[in-house]
Amino acid sequence: MKALVLHAPGKLEVMDVDDPVPNGEWVRIKVRRVGICGTDKAFYKGTYKPLKQPIIPGHEISGIIDMVGEKAPYELIGHKVTTEINIHCRQCWYCRNGMPTHCPYRETIGISRDGGMAEYVLTRYDLIHIADDLDFDELALIEPFAAVVEMIEMEPVREGSNIAVLGIGTIGLLSIQLLKLYNPDKIIAITRPGSPKAKYAYRMGVDEVLSFEEAMEYMEKYTPEGQGFDYVVEATGSPKGLEMALKLVRPRGVIAAKSTHGSRVSFD
Repeated sequence: MKALVLHAPGKLEVMDVDDPVPNGEWVRIKVRRVGICGTDKAFYKGTYKPLKQPIIPGHEISGIIDMVGEKAPYELIGHKVTTEINIHCRQCWYCRNGMPTHCPYRETIGISRDGGMAEYVLTRYDLIHIADDLDFDELALIEPFAAVVEMIEMEPVREGSNIAVLGIGTIGLLSIQLLKLYNPDKIIAITRPGSPKAKYAYRMGVDEVLSFEEAMEYMEKYTPEGQGFDYVVEATGSPKGLEMALKLVRPRGVIAAKSTHGSRVSFD
């Protein structure tokens, strides 16, 4: 099969590699779409390291199951699917207590084992989600959207909140869509001046798209006592994003961070 292989930062190569063959509980997905996550870009830049190299990146995957191992249900073949990315052990304390994404023994598709930037990818059958009624573009967005749902469910937004979303890439835009369901007072998106993504943020329902400096002025003028936003989503992927979030959030407010910074961050 053809696969995009990352050998080192800045060194990507389209290669012919052996087709993977599933055994046991594993299944094979014929990949139809794969998203480019901020993590993948960080791998390429060298600001964040995958757990193995060379590696086939890609974990936002959609496709069709075309082969199954001997312990996987044969009737899965032909279904449109996406897959969870953390292949957990199913036995440790975290797995037994409903936190498989924190399993210390997990492997992660596209990060510690080969991912979906290839014609085929393997996953375990209990991690797939069948969605024959969705198109492949929608299916590839399930993984990042699930990450946003998990983030916000940890500390749900109160109705009538003032919200700031830092960064309007995939995670930021998906966050805006979900946050609208909580009936906030206002959602402000924050990005660099002149960002071509601003139109998408408005399409998702934000009230304003501002630069950081403009957001600080907005905060001082429109939030209670000028002390900050109730809820701040940090989705920039930059260490500076967390610093900005700390300046924007009110006392006892919430910062929901869903960024892979790839470097140390500090706060006071």
